[in-house]
Amino acid sequence: MMLARLVGTAALAAAALTPHHGAPATARYRIDQTLTQHIDASSAGKGSQSLSFSTSSFLTLTFTDSAGGRSVKLIVDSMTADTSAPIPSAVFDSARGAEFHAFLSPAGKLSDLEAVSASPAAYRVQGFLSDFFPWVKVGVKNGDRWADTSAKTTGDGTDSVTVRRISSYRVVGSEMRDSRKAMRIASEYNSTVAGSQPTPNGPARIEGTGKGTGTYFVSREGAYMGGEWELQSSLTISGAFSDEPLPITITQSTKVTALP
Repeated sequence: MMLARLVGTAALAAAALTPHHGAPATARYRIDQTLTQHIDASSAGKGSQSLSFSTSSFLTLTFTDSAGGRSVKLIVDSMTADTSAPIPSAVFDSARGAEFHAFLSPAGKLSDLEAVSASPAAYRVQGFLSDFFPWVKVGVKNGDRWADTSAKTTGDGTDSVTVRRISSYRVVGSEMRDSRKAMRIASEYNSTVAGSQPTPNGPARIEGTGKGTGTYFVSREGAYMGGEWELQSSLTISGAFSDEPLPITITQSTKVTALP
């Protein structure tokens, strides 16, 4: 599970709800993610190693008016993975009911998630949810553009990985989704990754770059209506276990479905 936390950090997902004043509002989303990882460990005498697995998450978000924006409570209703996942199924099962808090700004940007109950299961699945929220703006029109720069670190000390990302967004048109008119927003991502993780053979240094594209939909009122992303990362991992850095390629795809 050398790259388990990195995998979670890079995994993308999304959910949003129109900011508005009044009683708390609730929305539910399904997030389906697939990740494929390939390590060329030939220089370490271990040949090529590949891993591919998928996860499905069901989330409930509750938005409540707060000073200067909206507070957000996220509950993991369920989280499952196929038998190829590097994290035991018991961890995903134990994540049921995990609660995270965040803050949604008037501009439609969500802060980092903070675990309310820091259970081991919640900590291990938090990376899978850390990038779940695209920048959702109310009242966008065809041709509008905006961009965002972020830096997120998981872990601490010698067991931490930082992902710095530049995201750009562009409204490219409109179409009907679920009998509602929605604006189609194209997104592009460029990232750098740097950090370290412990392994059975000593500490490992991880670094590299990533890029990706995606599309998501926003109603005229500003409600998030689902989308899809794909991100490719080209990394290297180095340490005492190999005379030369080992190249790693990771491809992640995400599909988000708004539930009734």
